Amino acid sequence: MLIVLSVTGLLVGLLVGLTGVGGILIPPALILLSGLEPHEAMGTALASFLPLGLAGTYMYRRLGHVEWSKAMPYMLGGLAALPGAMINARINASPLVVLLASIILFAGLCVFRPPRAGGSVFWQGRAGFFCIGAATAFLAGMTGAGGPVLSIPWMIAAGVAPMTAVGLAMPYQVVTALFGTVGNIQSGYVDFVLLPALCIFETAGFAFGVALARRTPTVLLRNLIGGVCCLLGLLLLVRELSG
Repeated sequence: MLIVLSVTGLLVGLLVGLTGVGGILIPPALILLSGLEPHEAMGTALASFLPLGLAGTYMYRRLGHVEWSKAMPYMLGGLAALPGAMINARINASPLVVLLASIILFAGLCVFRPPRAGGSVFWQGRAGFFCIGAATAFLAGMTGAGGPVLSIPWMIAAGVAPMTAVGLAMPYQVVTALFGTVGNIQSGYVDFVLLPALCIFETAGFAFGVALARRTPTVLLRNLIGGVCCLLGLLLLVRELSG
């Protein structure tokens, strides 16, 4: 089990480093492999994204893909992760698993959508970035899915360049992971036994992914991530709805 979780952490970190998407695979992996109940799996997953966000902010800032004029309202919206995590602690686990599976499916379908230029002027302004940050952070706090898995496709659909979208998602990830984790710790939904190893393997894979980001075509990886997300979301939905 530990070996599989370690490999999963490395793979997820690699995918996040390359495309910004992949963290959504951690909660279902913990649910299916570690025996954690859904609340604790989601809370532990969200806590593990904090070092990824810190490392990503530093690395993508050096690559010139973190624009603070856009990142600040986006990060401010990320404060919504705290009420999302507080709601997580007050509702049954079964609806959360269904919600998580639905988010995975939605994210997988969005990843298949090719990047395009243009888009709405509103969604590329400060108010739009705040709305994107708040909506996806709230869902991140509730499910442990990680805000970027929804916000990156949303920004790309709005016309933001893919590398810029990934770069902006990194400081935003710090905010959502930090404030979502505060709420989860208060509710006792973070497993501090698994968390350190999970963070180490995710961060190691992430560093390798960022190193490859400028050298590897991402089209195949985007399609792979989309397929894995859709398949995993369907498996979780069937498993939960079938009882």
